[in-house]
Amino acid sequence: MQGFLKDFGQCSLAGLKRAFDFNGTASKREFWFFLLFFFVAYAVVWVVDDVFLTNTVNLKELPFGELLPGGYVDPEVGIAVLLFRPIMAIPTLSATVRRLHDVGRSGWWSCLWVLPVPVLGWFWLIPWLLQPSQPSQSP
Repeated sequence: MQGFLKDFGQCSLAGLKRAFDFNGTASKREFWFFLLFFFVAYAVVWVVDDVFLTNTVNLKELPFGELLPGGYVDPEVGIAVLLFRPIMAIPTLSATVRRLHDVGRSGWWSCLWVLPVPVLGWFWLIPWLLQPSQPSQSP
């Protein structure tokens, strides 16, 4: 358990430190631990938002709100949830781009998180993110 927590902490911190680094690679372990950090942090923010803050918007009333997965769980959210996603968007995107580089794909495939339709592109993207690292292509 201690090794898991250590790896989780190191990979989460590495993902945040490399938030604006779209070059290089991210190992499968680094990427998935960072994604776990994202989901745990999102859950904590959502609970704090729901318990302590006033709801400010209904996600389903937003443009394309019916496509937001969170809108089906709890559509009424406050400012903390509304701020979390944009703040974490760049670190999550950069980790995805680096992971795609690690499996020999273009970082542009990370657009599948949201295009053509959220969730639909995930069925194409997630199997790539689960692949083992490719050997370096440099001579």
